[in-house]
Amino acid sequence: MKRKGLNSVQTKTLNRLLVLQLLCMMGGGSRTELTKRTRLAKMTVSNITAELLQNGVLYEKEPLESENQGAGRKQMLLSFSEHAPAVIGVWLSRDSCMGIAAAVDLEVLQQRTIPLEEGETAASLLSKLKDLCAFLRDSVSGKREVVGVGIASIGPLDIRQGVLLNPPNFYGIQDIPIGEELEKRLGLPVFLENDTNAGALAEKYFGQCTDCTDFVYVGLTNGLSMGIVLRDSLLHGRHGFAGEAGHTTIDPMGAVCYCGRRGCLETVCTAPALMKAANEELDCRCADFEQLCGLCARSGQAADWILTKLGPLTEALANVSNILDPEKIIMGHEGALLPQGILQAVEKGVNEKILAGKQAYISVERSSFGALAAVYGAAAVVLKKVFDGQAGYSLFFGE
Repeated sequence: MKRKGLNSVQTKTLNRLLVLQLLCMMGGGSRTELTKRTRLAKMTVSNITAELLQNGVLYEKEPLESENQGAGRKQMLLSFSEHAPAVIGVWLSRDSCMGIAAAVDLEVLQQRTIPLEEGETAASLLSKLKDLCAFLRDSVSGKREVVGVGIASIGPLDIRQGVLLNPPNFYGIQDIPIGEELEKRLGLPVFLENDTNAGALAEKYFGQCTDCTDFVYVGLTNGLSMGIVLRDSLLHGRHGFAGEAGHTTIDPMGAVCYCGRRGCLETVCTAPALMKAANEELDCRCADFEQLCGLCARSGQAADWILTKLGPLTEALANVSNILDPEKIIMGHEGALLPQGILQAVEKGVNEKILAGKQAYISVERSSFGALAAVYGAAAVVLKKVFDGQAGYSLFFGE
């Protein structure tokens, strides 16, 4: 049976969303650049941008003289207006709820962090999340409509149902329907995503990997997991638990992990594990992982020590690279604090161990967002829903 092609309405919607996505990723731009990158007809791009101008999403501005090339009519630049819709992103970690209100090009409009404390309950956590999101929503209300809220959370999660399941060492809190509860309290769509996957989305749309189809984002923090993008799509797996590399076994006789197994990668290659080992073996008394990374940048002895400690992670990254063949590996969360020399050494170690060798060199790079990719990624979770046509369409195109 012949498959029917897209009808004119579907094609129009897809073209609109493509142009909007590129405008968000570029932070605005010219019609000429949009036509070149979308490969749409010039008139199609002009019509779509005219709609966005008419709806107050965009405005035109003259470029700086240095941006004008050649003689003739000036190419007007399109920028997002102060009335364009906004998104809210919240990073739920073990220590705090960090949130931003952001424009659709990820410009931060407002931010706030609420600490989590001993004795938190499901009720107190939901109350803090609601208060944070309400503050961020109200900070932009009057000028902007809010498309929705993205929650980038520690896991494990049921992202389809929007439920925080049973994260370890998290005040005994489990099985919270965060999505449903916050939607009721805020009156906004709420989308839940693993914080490492969210970091990968931030890189894909706004960071190091806008031109990459295949890459791995490594979230090294209190735990260790990976956000995997293959052929431009985030890999969730059947149940949403893909990327839990921290629970791969590296030493069957090693320490017992909180998951109940022995020798997991997380027992040796997380920020707390590395700090504990450093304080015992280097006698450095670092207050946090950033201080440890600073010491490693200043001290050759400390740098050699941490490279040895990161050996299991390097092995794991080489194994992942042999399986997935990514173009880049992005070190994020607190892993973004590692000195450049350490990242270069890890990159060298990975490429020495991969099967393809020089024919498929893999770069290891720091996250564009430093240690904060998860909170930017939470905002990107909402934007991906916009780009996929699942949220906010009428706020941009009035339909």
